[in-house]
Amino acid sequence: IGPSGAGKTTVAKVLQQHYGFRLERTVTTRPQRDDSDTDHIFVNEETFASMEKSKSFFGTINNFGHSYGLPRFDATAPTVLPLRAPAVAEFKTKFPHAFVYELDAPTEVLGQRLTARRLSDRFKPADIEKEARLGRQVAKMTIDTSKHTPEEIAAIIAQDIAGVAA
Repeated sequence: IGPSGAGKTTVAKVLQQHYGFRLERTVTTRPQRDDSDTDHIFVNEETFASMEKSKSFFGTINNFGHSYGLPRFDATAPTVLPLRAPAVAEFKTKFPHAFVYELDAPTEVLGQRLTARRLSDRFKPADIEKEARLGRQVAKMTIDTSKHTPEEIAAIIAQDIAGVAA
């Protein structure tokens, strides 16, 4: 978990590519930014409502004025879900033994990252701090993404999970 710009999806992709985790994407009604924006499954409001009605999601939240849903998936395989902290409470009720890691960075670093991605409208320091406090309450570990590469973070997470499973 972590705020926008923390590196959740980047680390998730490394876990997928190097450690065999399956990467699940959320479904969202937010517009796709460009063709390279493949971190979510993009649908319109009508399709989302239909999916919600047919119970296609483990849970849904509204964030930044858009709906996000976690699609049902095979929970027996090692899976990584890049989520925001507000979604984790509901997720943990369905998967109480899931490992939750918080990825964070100093506020100014998050602001720089979001500005570089043309998402400066999402940079709200008070909201970021509130989400960070919530994340620290549910996370097994918090990792500062400004101090480690995505590969180092993925290795930390994979080794921690392997150590617990052993």
